[in-house]
Amino acid sequence: MPVGVPLVFAPMYNTKGRKDATGAFQPEAEAFCKAYGGTPCLIDNHLSLIDMREKVYAEVYCNHTSAVHVVAFFCHGNRNGIQLGFNKSNIRDLATSLSGVHAVRVVLYCCLTGNSPKGDVAALGMGGDGGFADTLRDALCTAGAVHCQVDAHTTAGHATMNPYVRRFLGMGSSVGGVGGFYIVSPTNKPLWAKWRKALCETTLRFDYPFKSVAEIHDRLVHTP
Repeated sequence: MPVGVPLVFAPMYNTKGRKDATGAFQPEAEAFCKAYGGTPCLIDNHLSLIDMREKVYAEVYCNHTSAVHVVAFFCHGNRNGIQLGFNKSNIRDLATSLSGVHAVRVVLYCCLTGNSPKGDVAALGMGGDGGFADTLRDALCTAGAVHCQVDAHTTAGHATMNPYVRRFLGMGSSVGGVGGFYIVSPTNKPLWAKWRKALCETTLRFDYPFKSVAEIHDRLVHTP
């Protein structure tokens, strides 16, 4: 169990004609906090992109960052950015604000953020280079968080149960890296089936950011 509190963000309002905020992002953010503490910070997504970013920065700076053990975003995303105002052009500021967080872990429960700009869903090795999550990892490294971890979805899907999750690690580098790797490979059919089931039926969808790939695989292998 990690020591500290999570810093969790989700949109305040539904997209017109949908129940994405109240039906998915907010409930999952609340469930995450129920498991690991804290309270979701709802960002007014009717604000301008700049103002949404400022709200996030304010929350980061208002919290004692050394006590924060993970930063999680529950919102829409794409290969170049997320709903709450951040994209690759301003990601350096986000990375700088998060660089003081203890053992920086960022979880992007956001579609497509782990993919590359041109799309590489089928890539089974290192992939996602140049996408939002990859760029965030690189920016965290250059900001001094050289042992950071960014987990992100590579496809569109459910906010937390999407099994296509790629991990991007700082690995001690001061400049970042080239892409990331799937936590569970889609080509490993037996393990993939257990992974998909566990994300839907257990708290693993909230637990995996705090576990190594070996720990995740071991948990799945020993699941009936």
